[in-house]
Amino acid sequence: MDFLKPVFESGRIDFNGQRCASQLATVLLVGAGAASLAMGFVTQRLELCFLTYALGVALTYMLVLPPWPFFRRHPVSWLARKSAPAPVTVPENEPRRTLVEDISDDSS
Repeated sequence: MDFLKPVFESGRIDFNGQRCASQLATVLLVGAGAASLAMGFVTQRLELCFLTYALGVALTYMLVLPPWPFFRRHPVSWLARKSAPAPVTVPENEPRRTLVEDISDDSS
């Protein structure tokens, strides 16, 4: 199982990978629903219908939930961090004003 360790270490996928995972999950779940409906209709066995759908959901989870490398093909390049703005200082001798006081002063 050590060969799977690098796959799960990062745990992050990019935005295109999220869209691909969502589309893949939708297609696989719809396919599993159609296959289970067909299986249940042909065999006339409800438990086989549910089993087919459960296997389809399990397959979908195994393909979509782990952060596979094909979900990380387009990494996001973030902008460089700007310097922090200077902190705003309030003189100690000036009383604090509430938001209500600020609004009432502006309207007069």
